[in-house]
Amino acid sequence: MSSLVERQVGTRIAKMLQDVQHRQGYVGDVDIQRIAGQVGEPVRVIQDVVSFFPHYRRTPPAQCRVSICRDMSCRLRGSVAIAEELRGLVSEVGEDRLSVHEASCLGRCDRAPAMLIEGPVCLNKGNAAMSHGPSQRLVVGREVHVYREIVAKVLAGEQVQTDSDAERAEQTLSESQIDCYRASGSYVGIEGKYAAVRGFLLDPSTERIIQSLKTAGLLGMGGAGAPAYSKWDEARLAPGDTKYVVCNADESEPGTFKDREILLAAPHLVIEGMLIAALVSGARQGFIYIRHEYEEQIERLEEAIEEAKRLGALGKNIFQSGRSFDLEVFVSPGGYVCGEQTALIEALEGKRSEPRNRPPELQTNGLYDQPTILNNVETFAWVPSILLREANEPVGVVVGGSWYRGAGCNGAKGRRFFSISGDLHRPGAYEVPCGITLGELIDEYAGGMKGGVGLLAVALSGPSGGFLPAMLPERSIRLVKKFDAQGGETSELKYPMLVGFPTDIRNLPLDIEASREIGFMLGAGIVVYGVGSDMLDQAIACSSFYQRESCGKCVPCRLGSRKLVDMAVALSEEVKGKPSVSVSGKHQECVGELVENANVLSRIMRTTSICGLGQVASEPFRTYLKFFHSV
Repeated sequence: MSSLVERQVGTRIAKMLQDVQHRQGYVGDVDIQRIAGQVGEPVRVIQDVVSFFPHYRRTPPAQCRVSICRDMSCRLRGSVAIAEELRGLVSEVGEDRLSVHEASCLGRCDRAPAMLIEGPVCLNKGNAAMSHGPSQRLVVGREVHVYREIVAKVLAGEQVQTDSDAERAEQTLSESQIDCYRASGSYVGIEGKYAAVRGFLLDPSTERIIQSLKTAGLLGMGGAGAPAYSKWDEARLAPGDTKYVVCNADESEPGTFKDREILLAAPHLVIEGMLIAALVSGARQGFIYIRHEYEEQIERLEEAIEEAKRLGALGKNIFQSGRSFDLEVFVSPGGYVCGEQTALIEALEGKRSEPRNRPPELQTNGLYDQPTILNNVETFAWVPSILLREANEPVGVVVGGSWYRGAGCNGAKGRRFFSISGDLHRPGAYEVPCGITLGELIDEYAGGMKGGVGLLAVALSGPSGGFLPAMLPERSIRLVKKFDAQGGETSELKYPMLVGFPTDIRNLPLDIEASREIGFMLGAGIVVYGVGSDMLDQAIACSSFYQRESCGKCVPCRLGSRKLVDMAVALSEEVKGKPSVSVSGKHQECVGELVENANVLSRIMRTTSICGLGQVASEPFRTYLKFFHSV
């Protein structure tokens, strides 16, 4: 595949495989041979792709297929017991009628436990039927015993009421500032949207846009937290006539679900942000890469793209400007590793989703080796508001991002969404000022701890940052000093709320820059554990998650993730086998050796793994041993 057109055959292969999988539920040998013939590639090329992704089945599936989430918040709410109940049902009805899969996070942590059902269309969703492939039906937030009853009714051909993301998403966005078209209190219809695009076409200064993003201090909201303006500027200045804009909507990090809300309730913000990126960089093609479990969001995005085309905001002649940009939805064939940006690009090219070695970066050598801007859903969605809004000013005022920069608190810049779930009264996705404390997010937004139970632990970045205790022991974080105007260090602390040891974790500021300075990992998904939670069980589950999701490309991750699970399970078996809470010298020696081995393995994986998965896979077990395993 030498030319660009020939290389783009890969995306065509991926879409053809998706179509087969959605239509009939599996990809057979005949399908592989047919696709190979149509694109002119060897059969082994198609087989190589199919064998990598978990979403592609190779044989006809059971009549009814059930996926039950096994991670973090769903595990807290009883998903393990649900899966066991459903496996009992399989033994009663037969494997040809029912299959049960314990799935990685399904992105509904706020309404745990979550279950998806694929199979006979006999359910009533209470809304329009899905148009994208075999209908998935969502069941969330029920009592543990209800899940088996629902599946049994499906198998019996009875109608049952299932769930939707739509109502929750509308509520989330109605209480946010990200949507500049509704934040003033009066919702703006489709004709009033894309004001930022219209403004750029009237004043097509790419430097102005880049400077606005820089002034705003907008960061990537997918986890890495890189400045958005630097990515855009690098792609803008990169040589080449063919460029791309890609939105990462894969959102597969356990505990994270805020993009789910934006995609469903404000898809035009994402599209407009991508369109601005395209106009700035010169890209003419874009893709929204979205996880296949988000069927409602997929359907809404496709509707929004068609609405934008009818309005004249997308297509061959954007608002009669002569500029062009085409956008399409690309449904992920599955796998957590696809959330890593280079692995996502590999999947878009119809390849195995294995992370690339870097450099070069995507801004110069991205999709099909062309300059590519790749950002998260929320990052793109903030762009229209940054360009159009100022405090107390109407939509349409171009101000250069200063309002966003000043929207944080405690010295932080901007606003952002956090997904927070677990043992809380009101788990959900909340848009908050950057810099608020964890305690404020828990108490003022999420309603405090459920049932008044005490706080035991928090995962501040899904499983990626591991588990932190309610009270952080001395030297767990760095105390950062302020600098004076000349750049000299002062005696004044930058984060005075962290004075004293042990440090109350509720006082941690929720800000990317602060987290880097203090020395902890902060992502978009926060899971809160109350007193009584089994943290060893959670550590084993999170370590197992990384083992399953490792692409296997690099040895440290492939072997290290397996070894971590072995160590965690061995510890669990020893703990369960202890006759009392007293600790023998042998047990102390065993734990000491485990701690040493886990720390050594963690250092090796962090420094030698190709991508972020391998670099953080040791954190759940390592932090469990450090903070929670009492000997």
